[in-house]
Amino acid sequence: MEPHLLGWNANFDEYFRPYKIKGLRAGRVTCKIKDNYLVTFEEKSITARITGRFRHNAQLNKDFPAVGDWVVYEIKNSNPHAFIHAILPRENAYVRKLPISGGRKLNNGVIGGGKTEEQVIASNINTAFIVVGLDNNFEIRRIERFLTLIYNSGIEPVVILNKVDLCINIAEYINQVKEIANKVTVHSVSAEKNVNMDVFFKYLMCGKTVIFLGSSGVGKSTITNFLVGNEIQKIQSISKLTGKGKHTTTNCELISLQTGGIIIDTPGIRELQLWGDVEILEQSFEEIKQLSYYCKFKNCQHRKEQGCAIQKAINDKRLSQSRVNSYKKQLAELQRLDTRRRDFKKKLNKK
Repeated sequence: MEPHLLGWNANFDEYFRPYKIKGLRAGRVTCKIKDNYLVTFEEKSITARITGRFRHNAQLNKDFPAVGDWVVYEIKNSNPHAFIHAILPRENAYVRKLPISGGRKLNNGVIGGGKTEEQVIASNINTAFIVVGLDNNFEIRRIERFLTLIYNSGIEPVVILNKVDLCINIAEYINQVKEIANKVTVHSVSAEKNVNMDVFFKYLMCGKTVIFLGSSGVGKSTITNFLVGNEIQKIQSISKLTGKGKHTTTNCELISLQTGGIIIDTPGIRELQLWGDVEILEQSFEEIKQLSYYCKFKNCQHRKEQGCAIQKAINDKRLSQSRVNSYKKQLAELQRLDTRRRDFKKKLNKK
């Protein structure tokens, strides 16, 4: 397989130049299981591990290789695996707050405790598909959280409404998505019945990488199997009790298609903690940000203040209260995160 088919480009070529002079190689991480990485380049794949120096210099979770990374590695004749020396700079990365690290607490419905670090799920991505099932799985607030994370990662979001064959009024769900993200493309498909599945191929052009995100049972693995052309991802039956699919994919994995596109399939998300700066909400809640400019007071909390443009929009039914509540919840979460990140950085600097 030619390097460009795996997403290699001129930027990575430039980053790799000093390593190439030393006789090292470059490959893309296609799978990670504990401390082992599967690295692919050209037509070969090899199991790799990071060097002792790499481990010593890595301070945080984000410093370790992730699926989608281009890494610099070396093969030694006496070892059955390769050794990773470095990660080439990422063009972008889909990240979230590390869900469990060092213990956690639940206070008034807010998850706290543990270490405040970011978790890199995958990197060097062109398009992020938010997959939602239309079999009682649709949740607009969850889509909002995915959008905030994707915007923070600098990736193009696309919403996929899967299992359209089980839905009576698809227009209603499309309108709900458009109300919170008018500029985001929405596609309705059925991987099971092969409805509208050709929409994926305009994103899966040669060397382009897409990632599938969503809860367990929304059909990510079924979509992947359809696009690959065989059942590489195990699909479990729908639970008769809940009407929802069961968790299938257990590891993030990069899959190359014969058409030249690249898929990153991810496990179902059970805990979607935000990571990013407060400013990112200007993208995921653009209409609220625009309305806030017309509030009478700059420090308006959008509750009962006189001259609040957001409350007026709610009263005029141009904006829903649930949308505003979601904005406030994410804002508070990112503000707490900002405080914890500053405290965590201070602790690191003292070491």
